[in-house]
Amino acid sequence: MQIFLVKEIEVVVGRSGGMLFAFNNSCPHRGASLSKGELKANRVVCYMHGYEYDIFTGKLENMKSWKKEATWMEQNLEWRKSGNLVIYRVIEENGSILLGI
Repeated sequence: MQIFLVKEIEVVVGRSGGMLFAFNNSCPHRGASLSKGELKANRVVCYMHGYEYDIFTGKLENMKSWKKEATWMEQNLEWRKSGNLVIYRVIEENGSILLGI
């Protein structure tokens, strides 16, 4: 994965399974830098809270459990919510990668 600054937007670009992907570098959950995360097949895993997003559809696929023990309760369920990843159209043409921002 590589980061590019396009029109003042940090975009992560890479390949998975031979297919190009491009998405916003800001995690939809709490804004962490997704480029610091791990790529697992078709998912990027945010390093901060472990949320997993599909790099081709942008859908939130998995949220790490926050429970530290069986009796632990969250004070505010709103904190866990997340939107989907912002995906950008990306194509390769004549050896150049083109993004639709």
